[in-house]
Amino acid sequence: MTDSSMTMPPVLSARNVSLGFDDTTILAGVDLTLHPQEFVAVVGASGVGKSTLLRALAGLLAPQSGRVEIPAAITRDSRAWSMVFQAPRLFPWRRVQGNVELGLEGLSLSKAERRRRALEPLALVGLDEFAERWPHTLSGGQQQRVGIARALAVQPRVLFMDEPFSALDAITRRRLQQELVELRRRTEAAIVFITHDIEEAVLLADRVMVLGNGGMDQPARVVEILEVDMPLDDRRDYPEFAPLVQRVETIIGSY
Repeated sequence: MTDSSMTMPPVLSARNVSLGFDDTTILAGVDLTLHPQEFVAVVGASGVGKSTLLRALAGLLAPQSGRVEIPAAITRDSRAWSMVFQAPRLFPWRRVQGNVELGLEGLSLSKAERRRRALEPLALVGLDEFAERWPHTLSGGQQQRVGIARALAVQPRVLFMDEPFSALDAITRRRLQQELVELRRRTEAAIVFITHDIEEAVLLADRVMVLGNGGMDQPARVVEILEVDMPLDDRRDYPEFAPLVQRVETIIGSY
C-alpha cells in the first residue's frame, strides 16, 4: 500500500457489525476501513467466524446489526468486489480463458474486449500461454492462479480471498505467496485475506486483524489489529518478522 492510497476514499467501511444466525450472535462489534491497495489479513482460531466475516464484508451475508459499505464500481465494465475461494471452482467444460471470462459476461463488453480482459490477468499470474488449456491439465497451483486471474479480470475495488492457498502443498503455497506479493504492486484492488497460517498473514499483510472468543457464551470479537511495518520484499529475513508472528500466536492462544 502506498501513502497516496491512504488519502483516497475508502473502498470498504464496516461499522459495529455483528453477525450470527437466528438469535445467536457469533461475532460482534467489528469495525474496518479499507483503502485502495491495502491488504488486511484476518486470523483466529478455527470456528471463530473468519469466513463468516468475509461473507458479510462481501455482502453475501446480512449483518444482524451494524453496516457494511462498498462503494459501487467506478465503471459499468468493472465490479465493486470479487472473490477467490479455497478451491479454484473452475468449470471443466470451459478452457482456462473461458473460465476467466466468466465474470466478465455480465458486463458491457464486446467479445474481443472480454478476451483482452481475460488475457491480461492471466499474464499477471504467468498463465497467458495456458489460455487454451483445459482445467484438468493444470496443477493445483495453476488452477488456483486461474481463479485469481478470474477475480482480477473484473477489475474489483476489493478482492476477497478465503484461505486461497490452504489446499496446496508447502512449495506451491510459498511460490503463490511470493506471486501475490508481486501482484499487489500491479493492481489497485484492496485485499481482505482469510488464513489459518499466521506466518502467511504477517508475510503478506499491511494489517493483521485477530479475532478471538469473547468468553463463555459471548460472541467473538476483534481483539487486536496489528500493523506490519516491514517492506514486502524478503519480509521473512527481517528481525521483526518472527517476533510479530509469535505475538500473533500468543494473542490467538490467549482466547
